[in-house]
Amino acid sequence: MQRRELLGLAAALALPACGHAEAAPPLELLHWWTSGSEAAMLAELRRSAQAAGLPWKDTPVAGAGHANTVLKTRFLSGHPPALAQIDKSVQLWGEAVPLADLSPVSADWPRLLPAAIDRELRWQGRPVAVPLNVHRLNSMWSNRRLLQRLGLAAPRSWDEFFRVAEALQRAGVIPLAIGSSVGQKLSVFVNLVLGRGGPAFFERALVQGDASLLGSAAMLDMLREFKRIKRYTDAAQVSRDWAGATGLLLQGRAALQFTGDWANGEFQKAGWQPGEDYDCHAAPGHADLHYFEFDRLLFFKPQSPEQALLQQRLATTLMQAEDSARYARIKGGIPVRRDASLAGFNACARQSHADFRAAEASGRLVLALGARLPEAGYGALRDVVAACWASERLTPELAQKRLLQAAKVRD
Repeated sequence: MQRRELLGLAAALALPACGHAEAAPPLELLHWWTSGSEAAMLAELRRSAQAAGLPWKDTPVAGAGHANTVLKTRFLSGHPPALAQIDKSVQLWGEAVPLADLSPVSADWPRLLPAAIDRELRWQGRPVAVPLNVHRLNSMWSNRRLLQRLGLAAPRSWDEFFRVAEALQRAGVIPLAIGSSVGQKLSVFVNLVLGRGGPAFFERALVQGDASLLGSAAMLDMLREFKRIKRYTDAAQVSRDWAGATGLLLQGRAALQFTGDWANGEFQKAGWQPGEDYDCHAAPGHADLHYFEFDRLLFFKPQSPEQALLQQRLATTLMQAEDSARYARIKGGIPVRRDASLAGFNACARQSHADFRAAEASGRLVLALGARLPEAGYGALRDVVAACWASERLTPELAQKRLLQAAKVRD
């Protein structure tokens, strides 16, 4: 949803409301968690709420884009949910719709949460969202047994990636599993930029829109490599999502996948063991860099004082250390709380957790682009990346020109 749409929503919501809200309607969550591991985590959220005696209702919507549209419609119709899964910044929503105030139950959050996460939960200084888990986005997943059978190893650099991909293709294996969404293509592109250029290049080029870097020979080489990567994917990608791509690894039809560590939940659900059946590494060239996002629930202004108390009770429940760890373990991420136990987490999650803490200390913790860029600018970048991947007629040189144009788009 573009900023102008949200600001239009804000104007509509400024009109007087009609009628009276119920005293304490259910705490309805609007979300798009529908895959196997996502649905399992949602079931845990539901159990936590019900165990706390809270009136719970969840409304699934297919896909983040559709969910944002439905959420906007719900506000315009005067029937917003109490909370929602979001993939846009809290600031963007705060400019458009009235948000709750979780201050009464969040005094210790700055101590319990990494600073990079705590500040993303706040609107005008007050907490308005609850974090559930942290996801590493720069993860590379591999079918370990398949690679071993072919005498190959998971690539640690992009040069190695191309050599391994060639060998896999000759063996009749899909080198890289990918799905149809623009987000998956953007993930590959970001991993390439971070791996080839490093965090400083990424920050200046993609976040700040530095024309000298976007127009550089280095960026042109990255765009050429991005188009080259597509050669190692399959044509059926247009009809699958990320979980379907993970399924190709589970079926032994593909060897590698770049996606967030929610894939870890799919491997666990299938009974696979890291280090035996599959491996998890940082994307080529990333080493100890941790590129991340985190699942969070945004709480909207309550319809009554009674609902405000219910929202605060739910926030308190979801922030318990045991609950935080359980949600992350099921979905494949890592706990958001510093003091959460890692008992029951597999080797992939433990490595991500160690890398997150190390990157936080060394300054190599990188928050996802979606939380950094203005909505229109982010959309313009996604459009260029999608077109570059899809069109053979869009040369790397033309794609570079479009990147420069996209960098000028700001809300």
